[in-house]
This record gives sequence, C-alpha cells and structure tokens, in this order.
Amino acid sequence: MTGGTGTGVVASVKNFFQSLATPDTSDEEYYTRGVSAGGALVAATVEDQHVEAIASLLEVSGARQVSESTSGAAAGATGGTTGAYSGGAAAGGIDNTSTAIPIVEEELQVGKTRVQRGGVRVYSHVTERPVEEQVRLREEHVRVQRNPVNREASAADLESFREETLELTETAEEPVVAKQARVVEEVTIGKDVTERTETVRDKLRRTEVEVEEIPGETVAKAKAATKL
Repeated sequence: MTGGTGTGVVASVKNFFQSLATPDTSDEEYYTRGVSAGGALVAATVEDQHVEAIASLLEVSGARQVSESTSGAAAGATGGTTGAYSGGAAAGGIDNTSTAIPIVEEELQVGKTRVQRGGVRVYSHVTERPVEEQVRLREEHVRVQRNPVNREASAADLESFREETLELTETAEEPVVAKQARVVEEVTIGKDVTERTETVRDKLRRTEVEVEEIPGETVAKAKAATKL
C-alpha cells in the first residue's frame, strides 16, 4: 500500500497492524504517518521454505522489517510466516536520489603575449674639432722709383709736358672662410622581425573515478519484528 489522501490509506494501515498477532500501537502510528507522507508498506505472506529468500531480497532492496508472525491467523491459509516491510523515503526505505561526480579535465590553451625585451636608444649631439688649412694669398705693392736721366727731350716727352695725375691701386688677397654642411653618413634605425617555434610543456590534470563493487551481506533468515 502506498501513501495518498483521505482516510482510506490510514484505515488500511490500521487494519494491517490489527491483523498481526501482537499489534504495536507505536508502530501503527509511525508507519501511518510514513505511508501518508508518500512511503510504501509491503506485506508478504509466503510459505516457510521461502521466508529467508524473500526477507533477504526485501532487505537488499532497502526495505526495513516492521514485524513478523507465525500465527496462522496472520498467515492465512498457507500457514507460513508473514513479514511486513516498509519502503520509501518517509518509511526509511530506498533513497531514489542520485549523486553526480563531475569528471574534470584540463585542456591546454597556448596563446601569445607581447613583452618588453629591451631596445636601443639613439642620441644625437653636435661636437666641434679644430681644423687648419693653408691658402696662398697674393698682394700688390706700388713701387715708385726715380732714376736720374740726362738726354734731350723728344716729341713724346714734350707731349707729356703738362699737368697730369696718375693713380695706381694696390690689391691684396685675404682668406675668406665659409662652411658648408654635407651629409657624410646615415644612421638607420629599424627592426628585423624573426619567427621561431617553441615547444610548450606542461601537465594537465583530470579527475579519474574508480568504481568498486561492495558485496552485500547475506541475511540468514528474517529477523523478529523490529521497531524503527
């Protein structure tokens, strides 16, 4: 019998416990609440030679024994042993909830990032150095020379026999310094890009789950009535 609404389930549970040879009021109230909350109450009436096998099967399945009686009235026409077992969450039976164990595995993800590895800083400044150069300079000097002469004047001499002014200019060369800037060298700043292949080594973790079977305990025979 399973839980539900109304008084039908409660009456069924009470009738079951009243059918036992030695009914227990506390068991009746406890399992009445359990069945009403959604649990299940299983009663099996079997022959004597099958009592141990049925009891072991029910207990391995998670059921708990309520009571047992060898009374002919409780057993019915077969005269065998009757056992009552409860199951379900409310009555302490099989828990149908499940637990998931996540299998976690790491994956390797390789990316690239740019880092500062140094560089070159170039300064430019002006320096001076002394230089010298030789140059030949030309100068002119006026020379006046008087020579005594004693001869008869000619016609040409007579023509120049008048007032006259002669000028003769002296010239000289002086050094002239000029500077001319010329490009004699160039410093080029640039980058050479190269590529290389690097092997990245690391360790990846993974959750391993091992399943081990636990053997069940064999019940020799159905135990006497047990109060939960």
